[in-house]
Amino acid sequence: MIDLNRFDQVYVHQSQFPEKVYQDYLESFQTKKINHKFHYDSVKQSQKWLKLHQAYSPAKNSDAVVLTYSQCFQKVSTIAANDLSIEVIGLGCGGGDKDRELLSFLENKSKALTYYPLDVSLSLALISAHKAKRLLPEIAVWPVVCDLLSADDLISNFSANQGESHKIITFFGMIPNFLPTEILPILSNFLTAGDTLLMSANLAPGKDYLGGIEQVLPQYDNELTRDWLMTILLDAGINPADGEIKFEIQGDSTISGLDLKRINASFQVRKSIHWTLDGRSVEWQEGDQVQLFFSYRYTSNRLQAVLQQYRLNILDYWEDDNQEEGVYLIAKI
Repeated sequence: MIDLNRFDQVYVHQSQFPEKVYQDYLESFQTKKINHKFHYDSVKQSQKWLKLHQAYSPAKNSDAVVLTYSQCFQKVSTIAANDLSIEVIGLGCGGGDKDRELLSFLENKSKALTYYPLDVSLSLALISAHKAKRLLPEIAVWPVVCDLLSADDLISNFSANQGESHKIITFFGMIPNFLPTEILPILSNFLTAGDTLLMSANLAPGKDYLGGIEQVLPQYDNELTRDWLMTILLDAGINPADGEIKFEIQGDSTISGLDLKRINASFQVRKSIHWTLDGRSVEWQEGDQVQLFFSYRYTSNRLQAVLQQYRLNILDYWEDDNQEEGVYLIAKI
């Protein structure tokens, strides 16, 4: 007889089935644009990211940032005070610390509380699930492995109980790492009337937008980040001597009428590389720039302007004293 208490049940969406992941992986190298999800794919990468997050995230190193989240969660708990059933859906749950804190504010013996930690990484989805279960052993926790950009049908699955539960969707630390034109339509479709979206964004501090981004650049341009980003290249057979990782601030012209910039990390190829990756020929030429990672830096005004283009409205927000991170309470217009 199998002891089911020694197992975890995990739901894997078809967007993360092996054949889809395999094609996305090969395409990343052939197009010279590494899909961000492959930086979290293995346990080794997840642990490197958690170490980096611990060292540089304002949410880990600033009491003022921690306070902004607590203020947001307190308001959400007030909004949801009369709800009999609540579903917390952690999109890109990461290490799960923020979701766990939110759950602690929502805990109420008279409520049915369910938590869905959703991440592209199985390791991170399980880490978040275990943190929630240790905090609140009685709540239902269902970890989900999924690629948000390839999971339109996921929305309908979560909408099946519409009207019965208050959906609280968290999207902490994720918006900077997606093209707004790709992720915001998905978030907008995910939300229905009465749902709550909680989002955090990396901000450019101060009144000088570009100067603020330059100020936070060392949070990215450092050895821990290089080590984390280089992992996928090393695992694919790239020699560190073949190039180097460079960081720069880039403009974005995809959002009309809005000056939006991002920090971009690319592997600058020093000498031509030709190799076979799982039977596929890959060729990078000297001088090529292989995009590894990017992170948009917002201001609250810029974020509001972008969100409104997708019928999303900021109802309230909290910024830390240094204006490096903002937490936003959002509803669909």
